[in-house]
Amino acid sequence: MYFSSIEIGSEVVRLLHRDAGRRDLEALRDRLSRLPDGADRTRALEILSMSLTVKERLEQHQQRERGLMAVIETAQDLTRIVDIDAVLRVIVQRARTLLGCDVGYLSVYDPERRDFYVRATDGAFSERFCRIRVGLDTGVCGYVARHRSPYSSSDYPGDSRFNHSDFIDGAMRDEGIASILGVPLLSAGEVTGVLFVGDRYVRAYTAWETSILSTLGAQASVAIGNARLFEQARDALARAGATNELLSRQTADTRAAAEAHEQLTALVARGGDLPDVCAMLARRLGGRVAVCDEGGREIAAARGEEGVEDPAEEGRWIEDAAYAALAESRRTGRSVAYRKSRRVCAVVGGEGPLGGLVLQTAEPLGEVAARIFERGAMVTGVVLLLKAQRALSLMSDAPAVLHGLVHGPGGRSERFARQAEKYGVDIHRSMRLLVVRAGRDGCTHLRRQLMDRLGTSGALFDDVGDSLVVLASAARMEPALAAVRACLRHHRGPFSGVVGEAIDRPDDLPESFERAERCLDLLDALDRRGEIFDEGRLALYAPLFSRADAAAIEGFLTATLGGLYAGSNARGERRAVLAGTLLSYLDHGYNAAEAARSLSLHINTLRQRLEAIDALLEGWRDAGRALEVHMALRLWRLRDPQRFAALDAPAAVPDQRRQP
Repeated sequence: MYFSSIEIGSEVVRLLHRDAGRRDLEALRDRLSRLPDGADRTRALEILSMSLTVKERLEQHQQRERGLMAVIETAQDLTRIVDIDAVLRVIVQRARTLLGCDVGYLSVYDPERRDFYVRATDGAFSERFCRIRVGLDTGVCGYVARHRSPYSSSDYPGDSRFNHSDFIDGAMRDEGIASILGVPLLSAGEVTGVLFVGDRYVRAYTAWETSILSTLGAQASVAIGNARLFEQARDALARAGATNELLSRQTADTRAAAEAHEQLTALVARGGDLPDVCAMLARRLGGRVAVCDEGGREIAAARGEEGVEDPAEEGRWIEDAAYAALAESRRTGRSVAYRKSRRVCAVVGGEGPLGGLVLQTAEPLGEVAARIFERGAMVTGVVLLLKAQRALSLMSDAPAVLHGLVHGPGGRSERFARQAEKYGVDIHRSMRLLVVRAGRDGCTHLRRQLMDRLGTSGALFDDVGDSLVVLASAARMEPALAAVRACLRHHRGPFSGVVGEAIDRPDDLPESFERAERCLDLLDALDRRGEIFDEGRLALYAPLFSRADAAAIEGFLTATLGGLYAGSNARGERRAVLAGTLLSYLDHGYNAAEAARSLSLHINTLRQRLEAIDALLEGWRDAGRALEVHMALRLWRLRDPQRFAALDAPAAVPDQRRQP
């Protein structure tokens, strides 16, 4: 078929008009090349060549237009940046699409590790590829970063212009990348990252492709810089908000602490007592607040909005965990939490510990609330000191009167008579002394408790050394003794006590005190603790053994009782039974019938036991020897009362028909 040059021109215009592809134009060239030579064929080929040139220019303009639109769209994305990773992914996608590449990715510099890591990818499917980290001296990324210029390679595996890495080369093989183009991301002259495109076939990249990728890289650099500025601004705003919140909270806390301090101060100024302090702290801290003395006994308590609690009749004692925490609080000078929502704070005065403040709340205390609680403990100490001062003012001369009566020289007691009468003690009538040895700190605590129970009338009492001394009329000693026993019921340390015999003359008080001291020394030697004895039970032994120790008493019992003595730690229960039988026999003046009745034994059983005793303890029936044996048995029972517990049981009438 023959085409004229006019027809060829019309066909070319038609193809260009419908935006035919290069393949259609090439097909037209093949048809023209088969025409016979001539002017028309030459003219037609020339027209077709010009049309191909126009087609290429149109494609270049379209490509540049697409690149320009991508740059504009990226710039628009930067203006509404929210998620930096999302923006970087979009940039990588556009770079890959514009250049028609198989893979696109972006590596960002990590200043802490001084290397680059892959942050955004498009078209990559290898997990190892996405975990690539490249140093400044390795790979295309390191080359671009060092030289701060674009780099392209049509043969990545065989390119020797950069240092290879087995891990990176393996990742590239996983992706099948043969050609690569990378451009630097610059910010203030520093490389912040590298933008890459790659292909899985051999390809040469044009200058325009390098230029458009560099433009997208610059925009990625701007995005990274903006993101960092945005993060810094956000962090600064968050810090400013946190600082403002902290200042507001501190201001509120300071105001609350100031109000609490003002209320506590006003409370003390108007003469508030311990229940008032507990009630105010309980309302402010939202829990139960109790004041305890140094022994752990609650002396005042209040609960939240319910107000002050009525004191228990026998007193209420704090738990052991709180008592142990008080010791830690005294050591540190701060409050101590001993459970999740429980806290104590020691109250200390001039003479030492005065007690403590105990708090129970639903939730643990914050720092400011803990400070308010500690300030409440200080105010509690002031109230306790004022209370003690008032008590001392009421009993200002009681210690001097008591010391003068107990330690003063004879014949001078009359000068103390009028002063003693103020406390309900008539020294011209029968009197009794009570001495309790409980250690110096324990006696101070007992004296304060006794002040709460006895008040300022009915007895004279004070701590003398490591003992508490109570002087009362014989008729009033029982209430005083009951008060002391109540105080000792929850005493946490060892103690022993002696109630002296009644005396009629005040000049006999020093001697009565000395006898009580000897009895206490005897109890120490016998290791008897936790009881108060009448002097009559110890009067026989105190002069003989008050200066003896445990070893001396053990030697006396062994020497006197011989084979009958079971020893302090021995298991000779049979000998202990025989010793109890002999003691009852001697106590009843060698009357076998009365002794058997008191032990609920048959008379024949008693006689059999006495025969067994004769075999263990020779000569005990001798007049002089019997007295020593009798004293030794009583001393043994005094030291080891549990061995002779059956002797204290009520006597039963024995069945005389029962055989031994």
